[in-house]
Amino acid sequence: MSIYVDGIIVTSNDEYEQQRLSQCLAREFKIKAVGKLKLLLGIEVDQSKKWNFISQQKYISDVLQETSKMT
Repeated sequence: MSIYVDGIIVTSNDEYEQQRLSQCLAREFKIKAVGKLKLLLGIEVDQSKKWNFISQQKYISDVLQETSKMT
């Protein structure tokens, strides 16, 4: 689970600590929990219990496709 706070993504494998941080932030800011992060600014995110894998494969494919149209 990830939390978007005015441009900040908070992620952790410790759900209790993440909830505590969310509560602290909610006292100061309006926050919205968006669930599992999948895509952010063109970066694909694949989350597992052990790690987060980020990729720009889709972005790269789109750029290559666009540049091939230009030639």
